[in-house]
Amino acid sequence: METLTLWLRWSWRDLRAHWLQVAAIALIIALGTGVYAGLGANKPWRQQSYDASYALLNMYDLRITLGESMVNGNDLLNAVRNIPHKGWIKNAEVRLISSTLVDASVDGKTILVPGRLIGVDVSHGGPTVNGLFINSGRALQPADAGRNTAILEYHFAKYYGLPPSGSIRLSGGAALDYVGQGMSPEYFMVMTDNGGMMAESNFAAVFVPLETAQALTNNQGMVNDLLLTLQNGADRGIIQKEIGSAFAAAFPQVTVSFLTPKDDAAYNELYSDVNGDQTMYMVVAYLFLAGAAFGAFNLASRLVEAQRREIGIGMALGMPDAAIAIRPLLVALQIAILGALLGIGAGLLLNNAFGRLLQEMMPMPVFRTPFQLELFAQAAALGIAIPFVATLYPVWRAVRVSPVDAIQTGHLVAKGGGFAPALSRLPLPGGSFVQMPIRNVLRSPHRTFLTLAGITIAVTLLVAILGMLDSIMATIHQAKTELLQNSPNRMEVDLDHFYPGDWLQTIRSLPAIADAEGGIQVGGYVSHNGVKLETIIDAIDLDSALWKPTITAGSRHSDGPGIILSEKAARDLGVKPGDSITLIFPLREGLSTFRLAEKEVKVIGTHALPVRAISYLDIRQAGMMGLDGLTNIVWINPAPGISRGEVERALFDQAGVASVQPVSSMVDSFESLMNSFLGVMYIVAFAVSLLAFLITFNSTSINVDERAREIATMFAFGLPVGTATRMTMLENLITGMLGTILGIGLGYVVLVWMMTERMATQFRTIQFRIVVSPATIAVAVVIGVMVVALTPLLNIRKMARMDIPSTLRVME
Repeated sequence: METLTLWLRWSWRDLRAHWLQVAAIALIIALGTGVYAGLGANKPWRQQSYDASYALLNMYDLRITLGESMVNGNDLLNAVRNIPHKGWIKNAEVRLISSTLVDASVDGKTILVPGRLIGVDVSHGGPTVNGLFINSGRALQPADAGRNTAILEYHFAKYYGLPPSGSIRLSGGAALDYVGQGMSPEYFMVMTDNGGMMAESNFAAVFVPLETAQALTNNQGMVNDLLLTLQNGADRGIIQKEIGSAFAAAFPQVTVSFLTPKDDAAYNELYSDVNGDQTMYMVVAYLFLAGAAFGAFNLASRLVEAQRREIGIGMALGMPDAAIAIRPLLVALQIAILGALLGIGAGLLLNNAFGRLLQEMMPMPVFRTPFQLELFAQAAALGIAIPFVATLYPVWRAVRVSPVDAIQTGHLVAKGGGFAPALSRLPLPGGSFVQMPIRNVLRSPHRTFLTLAGITIAVTLLVAILGMLDSIMATIHQAKTELLQNSPNRMEVDLDHFYPGDWLQTIRSLPAIADAEGGIQVGGYVSHNGVKLETIIDAIDLDSALWKPTITAGSRHSDGPGIILSEKAARDLGVKPGDSITLIFPLREGLSTFRLAEKEVKVIGTHALPVRAISYLDIRQAGMMGLDGLTNIVWINPAPGISRGEVERALFDQAGVASVQPVSSMVDSFESLMNSFLGVMYIVAFAVSLLAFLITFNSTSINVDERAREIATMFAFGLPVGTATRMTMLENLITGMLGTILGIGLGYVVLVWMMTERMATQFRTIQFRIVVSPATIAVAVVIGVMVVALTPLLNIRKMARMDIPSTLRVME
């Protein structure tokens, strides 16, 4: 017991002698383990929350959509109820879904956005499939059937701060009283048909009783959507095949599409986001831990180096190597425990901040943030292991030295060596006070490497994180530039059906409209060599003066059927201009019936919009889709001096208008999504800056201790404190510049990996540019060079108070 007490008191003496360095390395370990524990909870929290929320609202197992067609709801249900394996179906509910324009203006604030009217079955307290979680107000009730009563989608209502109940209007003038705000599985993340994510600012889903939706759209008894949940053990493939056969017999002119939860845009995005975000967060956490490891190894090496004489005396007296190693290992253990405890505290703080941010960004009916005991145990174990393992090698190296050589080291001054002799023949500029810092950097490459590695890791993290934001913003800017071109106020008007081309005269005659041009927009697929991609087919005038796509390769026109793909779609399909692909598109065969058709078309060019899902056809090719002379989308330019709100008001009551929105709305929603992540990025960027400072401060402080005799000798000859500080600053400046250069290079490599492997996987339809802005380089230089160079200023007081006689005294 007495021996243990002696060892502890001895190790505490070492800790007190180097308390600043100990505190710094403990904080570095705390940052590494805190980031690991804090960001690591992202995946389990979101996974559990999503699973519980989808289960609570009974997400469908199979969805059948009829596209532009409608059929009688009872006939649709009867077709399903008569399939051979009807017993596998647990619930079946029909819906009617229609595009609309929603006017939710309140208190003088104009709120006009495109939206969707969703008629649901409320006859038995439903909907029971894809249910509605009521965030405020009340739910729809059986008594509401046929009434103009609605539930407003929660994300939209929250964004605009709408009251729990109120009134809204739909295009065509229909007025609805919404009695509550709610969430549906399809809108856990609000996504639009053209790829907009977190689009609650410009999209509103309105849930009404099925009978109400049928009356509002003049489609009494008709539906266009069917949701099924299946019994446990049911074979979804067999069910889908039997329903397909039943529908082909009952509705031969109707093309149906089968969707699973993984085909739902919000479901797919949320779950793919979990794994992608977690991978990036763990890369950041491991880089932090690497920085902590280098910092711990640096300190351990210096402490062992400072005790070499004492270690040599112990070996000369015959002490076992294990006994000699106890003292530095005890120091490492105590630093490890302190760092691990601080790391758990930092992890809890990050957990709390990150949990609140997640709940704000992605509100769910159920949001679970349980304490991740296993994760924090891993973080604590890493926090203890890193400094302890980092100390083993320096101790092992020290006890392998001959006792005579160890005893001869009588002071902390590092002797000339390393690469310094190589400079002896080179005429360096400046005097001794300029040359000495350069030689100090080279004469101890081991120490320089450890400091350099820590700075490099910090700058690498900073460049990778800020570069990711630069790349995202550059991609958004490219998309906005392409969509707006010379028409910055251009707007898109979606129609509720296909109308003859002369219907455009109604739009052009409005005083609020300066110019209008019709087109066709339908969903389809492009396919080549077994790769099949979903696309939005825009049939437009490719020579329009209002707007036309920028061609990046190939040409704008061709003699035969030709399509212009995005660069991303062409690359994913493995084609180039001149190659042929299969275009799968809706072919109109009746007034409101379509079927999917296929045609070989040539890829005549690629366009500049960095969105894979957009493809362009010449409007003169509309005949192959049976839509010659028709239009279902109009692009307009407001008249001079007319605002967006005034245009929306002018079009709101026009028959046939389903929605009005700026053409940049898809990009705006993506920009909003990216901005929501800035909170996490700012936290990480601050931690990176702190990591760089602590690593540098730790190294500088140890350097001052290590060179105490050297500095004291210069002071004894009258060298001012300021000159000694400038020398240390110059040494740090050299190390900081090298670390920053390496960090920028490695940061770009990490950035390329993050954008090409992670972001490209999460956002498969976006072609990201990889950009590191001058501002990011400037921040990296400030953190990696300026902050590092200025760190020695914190040691001025320590050097000014140095006891020169005591420091110069060497006890032999």
